Amino acid sequence: MNGYERRTQSKKESIINAARELFTERGITDVGISEIAAKANVSQVSIYNYFGDKNTLAKETLISYLDKAIKGYEEILERAIPFSEKLKLIMDKKQDYVIEVSSFHFSKYAWEDKTLQQVYKEAATIKAVSVYTKFIELGKKEGAIAEDIPNDAILTFLFSSVAIMQQTDYLKTSPEYKMGVLRLSLYGMLGKEE
Repeated sequence: MNGYERRTQSKKESIINAARELFTERGITDVGISEIAAKANVSQVSIYNYFGDKNTLAKETLISYLDKAIKGYEEILERAIPFSEKLKLIMDKKQDYVIEVSSFHFSKYAWEDKTLQQVYKEAATIKAVSVYTKFIELGKKEGAIAEDIPNDAILTFLFSSVAIMQQTDYLKTSPEYKMGVLRLSLYGMLGKEE
């Protein structure tokens, strides 16, 4: 990456980080491009050049958040600890991510926006397949997941569980409810909690 590309990438990251912070504090609707530009220490023109409009920036902010979450899961899967401990850490991290995403204060309009929903679902699905596959393979290797269940069947099951978590009202539920759904999804597949 040359100097220009590094500066461009750095500006984009600054804009996304500023947008994430402001959107989390006040929601998308109540934050202006001028505020994001000031916080990111860039011009408004840079935001429009890189992202086009505030809605696209909001979508990119959500996607960057998903990238961060996936990276966190991958780091857990790389640890030299038993599968059951990895599972517990992933469940805890998933709970933290769900709570954090629900604190983004995306307006009701934003969450009901079909484009935002589609971007979120596509990004989450594409990014999740590699992590889920690695998770499944590790589980099979350690004997926690039955080897005779095809990976694609397990992926279908996992994605059907994720569909519950992507329902609009899911983010409004209690932390106990969210953890219950997650535990049912994972421990139901494993047949036990240990």
